[in-house]
Amino acid sequence: MLSNNFMSRKSLLRGATLVACNYLAGLLPNPFKKTPSAHALTADNSLVVIKGADISKERVTRMVEAGFNAMGGIGAFIKPGMKVVVKPNIAWNSAPERAHNTNPHLVEAVVRMCVKRGARVLVFDRSVSSAQLTYQNSGIAEAARRAGASVEYIDSRKFRKVKVPGGLYNSDLSVYGDMIDADFVINMPIAKTHGSSTLTLSMKNLMGVLGGRRGFFHADIHNSIVDFAKAIRVDLNIIDATRILTAYGPNGGDLKDVKETRTIIMGRNMVTVDAYAVTLFNRRPDSIKFIAIAGREGMGEINVNKMTVRRLAV
Repeated sequence: MLSNNFMSRKSLLRGATLVACNYLAGLLPNPFKKTPSAHALTADNSLVVIKGADISKERVTRMVEAGFNAMGGIGAFIKPGMKVVVKPNIAWNSAPERAHNTNPHLVEAVVRMCVKRGARVLVFDRSVSSAQLTYQNSGIAEAARRAGASVEYIDSRKFRKVKVPGGLYNSDLSVYGDMIDADFVINMPIAKTHGSSTLTLSMKNLMGVLGGRRGFFHADIHNSIVDFAKAIRVDLNIIDATRILTAYGPNGGDLKDVKETRTIIMGRNMVTVDAYAVTLFNRRPDSIKFIAIAGREGMGEINVNKMTVRRLAV
């Protein structure tokens, strides 16, 4: 006969069931969740800039691997069992060569590395063009699924209100629930020009996880972009500059406006990453209004000379 110092099998199972239910109900902490800060940005001003010899699928894969290795390896970011959101630009019904959307080779490489680490990966964007056509013709849906991701269209029922700490134009934002609930978020914009914001990069890419009318943000686009970065947590930014659109963005121009820069920029702080990316367009970071504002707000380093940049050739 067991003494009172031992739990019966029935009691043990009952306790384990209670713990599991409390975890699912959110009563116990998720071990992957970050502690909230004053705003959603880390103070890290380090970057890895990878230059490829070409932008073939194999080369882009090697560029991504080299970038993660330079940042301590994929294991420094992604743990088995994590829910990981990979958020590319999937806004426009265009082929990859037009540089309107994130390069599908890049999306596939990042997703595959996360899946190999045992993560559950979700890929989505709030497309401007028809989502069905955009996901297909951008090449991103097929590439992400091939790598093991779940690719979903935006569900309007999933948006939730999030306060903007120190909001400049927005007191709160309607943010997609999967973005909020993710254990790790990888923001993957393409670098290109934009008629309203001059350029669209990591910070602007967050518009694709917001609900409501886009026109409201465009009434004060630069302050709104800064508000996005204040409110929405991103753990890693990977800017696709394998091709950049140098004119008539975000969805215009023709192939002569596309420049093959064969570059990927990786960093934790989206303000710093964006500031560096501006130099690919032969401009000063502070010449882009939303970056200058973010710098004044103390959200990240925008002086390239003060950044810690590791450059790799692949």
